[in-house]
Amino acid sequence: MNDSLKPGFGDRLREERVRLGFTQQEFAEQAGIKRVTQFLYEKEESFPSYRYLTAIAEHGVDMHYLFFGRRQCSGRLDFSPDILRDIYRVVDEIARDDVGNLLPLESRIGFFGILCAAYAGRENEQIDADTVRVMLNK
Repeated sequence: MNDSLKPGFGDRLREERVRLGFTQQEFAEQAGIKRVTQFLYEKEESFPSYRYLTAIAEHGVDMHYLFFGRRQCSGRLDFSPDILRDIYRVVDEIARDDVGNLLPLESRIGFFGILCAAYAGRENEQIDADTVRVMLNK
């Protein structure tokens, strides 16, 4: 392991690649390297050059998280389309009155915002109605 990089660099690099919706092959192509090199970076068996880091930064990688393991609050939340879809499905299932009718739009939007904030930075966790019900009952 390279002592100049915080342990877990490879895991964070993989998380960022997945968060941005790239396969290893696609990410490697975007950064101008071979897929096997991307694999080695993610396994921390090799470490990237400045040129590589510059290229991935241009594609939206959270460099602060990559290097320091902490996300900086940018005032906006970034989610993959899959996570947003899951949050929407949960809102659609849970945000209902006692008879089963959808709550008013403003209530659903508020609930959607709360779930987005609750799941920010936790995209590897399961987001389903049962999990959210447990969270709401705590």
